[in-house]
Amino acid sequence: MKRPSVRALICVALATVSTGLLAGCGDIVNFGSQEAAHAQKKAGADLIRQLEALPGAKVNAKIESSLDGGQNNVGVQARMPAAATVAQANALGDSIERTVWLSHLDPLGLIGMNITREGSSVLVVQRLYQDEIETRPLGVKYGPRPDGLPG
Repeated sequence: MKRPSVRALICVALATVSTGLLAGCGDIVNFGSQEAAHAQKKAGADLIRQLEALPGAKVNAKIESSLDGGQNNVGVQARMPAAATVAQANALGDSIERTVWLSHLDPLGLIGMNITREGSSVLVVQRLYQDEIETRPLGVKYGPRPDGLPG
């Protein structure tokens, strides 16, 4: 009779110790996750600030994540002066691409941009990069992403 109660006591003690150890590890994982989340929030804020500071246009940028759409999808809407040329719009598009590509945002999701002229809703430039295959030319054009981040 004494034997089953000793086994039960040992099982309870092991369960208590295991739970304590797992709880301690959970704090370490959460601390890392909180740190990573903070770094990504900062990377996103830095990217938005850089995009919206680009000269030659009024730029609005946003970063969205969803279960369906994936993480860190960058959307940029830019409105150039009415007299802007297509060459100027393409140069702005290149600046937007370079800024997003060289950001520390990780993972980097879909990249989309629409550039119009003041007073018109007609797109002058529209670019969309949905996956790794479509972003490969950005790596060729602007070099590797910082800190070895994937594209």
